[in-house]
Amino acid sequence: MLINGAPGAGKSTLACALAQDRALTLPVDVDGIKHSLGRWSEDAVAAGLHARRLSLALVHEHLAAGYDVVMGQYLARTEFMEDLSRLAAQHGARFWEFILEVDEATLAERLTRRAQAPDRAEHRVNNRLVGPGDAGRLVASVNALRPLRPDAIWLDARGSRCLVLGRLRQLLA
Repeated sequence: MLINGAPGAGKSTLACALAQDRALTLPVDVDGIKHSLGRWSEDAVAAGLHARRLSLALVHEHLAAGYDVVMGQYLARTEFMEDLSRLAAQHGARFWEFILEVDEATLAERLTRRAQAPDRAEHRVNNRLVGPGDAGRLVASVNALRPLRPDAIWLDARGSRCLVLGRLRQLLA
C-alpha cells in the first residue's frame, strides 16, 4: 500500500497506524532510510534515490515472505509508484494507492505546527526543507498527479488523523 501526499498531510502517521492492523505488516519509511545513510545530506538526491532502491529491495523481501507492506511517501513523479505497483503484481499482491488531499491553508497550518513541535526525528530534518510557505507548491504538485494516476484513491485528509485513518480502514475493508 502506498499513501502519497504532501509533507505534513499525515502519510507516515497513517502508515504506522495501518501497519498495526495486521500481524507483521511492515511500514516502510523511505525518508527514514535516507536519513540513516551516513552523510546523506552531502548528496541528498543520490541518497534519496538509493533509499528508494533499498526500499524496493525491502518491500520485495517482505512481500516474498507473504507479508504486507504500507509506505507513506511524498511522490510528485510516477516512476517510483510504478515500481511499487509492478513489485506488488510480481508477488501477486494487490497494490493500494491512496493520495491524501489537503488544501493550501490546512497544509500550511500543519507545517507550522510540525515546525513548532516536531514529533519525529525526520520532522526536524524535513522542517529545514519545507515550511508553511511551500504549501501552495506542494498542494499543486500532488494535484498534478490526478490525471497521471487514474486508479489511485483520492482521500480528503483535512480532518483529524483519527477521522482519516477511519476512512482508510473503511476503504480497505
